[in-house]
This record gives sequence, structure tokens and C-alpha cells, in this order.
Amino acid sequence: MSMKRILAVLSGAALLALLVFGVTGCGSSTTPPNGGGTSRSFTSTSTNAHTHGVTILRTEVESPPGTGITKTTTSNSAHTHSFAMTQAELQTVNGGTGVTVTSGSSPTGGDHTHNFTITKWF
Repeated sequence: MSMKRILAVLSGAALLALLVFGVTGCGSSTTPPNGGGTSRSFTSTSTNAHTHGVTILRTEVESPPGTGITKTTTSNSAHTHSFAMTQAELQTVNGGTGVTVTSGSSPTGGDHTHNFTITKWF
């Protein structure tokens, strides 16, 4: 086999590999963030140079309680915040639309709140 023919075959194989990778390696993914686990932790916006976290259970989104949910955020800068979502907000998230929730206020480090963007992860 001539050198020209070998290079043509290798070039063709390389092009085919790139095309296959391009079709299978790109595009939108149906795999949700965090692998669709049973819960997800969300981090708040930064206010007064710190953030907080809150964990939402998948069951709370899939079958929202009539009274909604109430939680306490993670502690940071020596304080926590209250966090609450209504049943309607949880249903909105379950439908695939994100919801922004503002935490309760804390006077520690200056009266402030934090925003959380809650999205469906499964």
C-alpha cells in the first residue's frame, strides 16, 4: 500500500472519529445536575461577604406538603436564617420552573437576607 493511500485511510478514520464524537459528545444532556439524587443542597447569594446553604428533599418537591416546607439554613458568620417555600412554589419547581426564595432576616452582621434559586434537579 502506498504512503499516500495509508495517509488517506488514516485521515478518513480520524475524520470519522471526530464526527462520531461530535454527534455523541455534544448537544443537550438529559442527565440532571447532581445525578437526580434524593436531595440537593442550594447555596444562597452572597450578602455581607457570606453565603448559606439549604437542603431540599426530592420528596418535598415531588409531593409538596399542603403547608409547604420550613427549614433553617446552614450556619455562617455565627448565624442562620429561616427558609420557607409554599406548596405552590414547590409545585412550580416540580413543573420545571425555578423559584427564587428570600430567606428570613438576620440582624447578625447587619440586618440582611439571602436569595436562593431553587430548581428541579431530577
